[in-house]
Amino acid sequence: MKIEIDTSFVRDAKKLSEPVLDELKIVNQILGEAQSLDDVVYSIKKMEGSRKVKAFRLRLSENSDYRIGFYLEGDTIVLSRILNRKDIYKKFPPKK
Repeated sequence: MKIEIDTSFVRDAKKLSEPVLDELKIVNQILGEAQSLDDVVYSIKKMEGSRKVKAFRLRLSENSDYRIGFYLEGDTIVLSRILNRKDIYKKFPPKK
């Protein structure tokens, strides 16, 4: 799958600690090599209230409090946010 990265994702990633960034690199590699979301072994769930766009969240690892918010557009994953668990559900997907 192709991966695109929003500026908000980059902004969020700059605030992360080194261990979380290491986990993020691994997840990024796995997402890039996957043919579909079914190939990804991480915890992916569709976000509620995301009927018009396919918005998902992915937990970095079993012990991680961080989640990646992303959109699925065809065979492209658009990484939108990476936030702590307590914040991701407030800020992703954005309410209009």
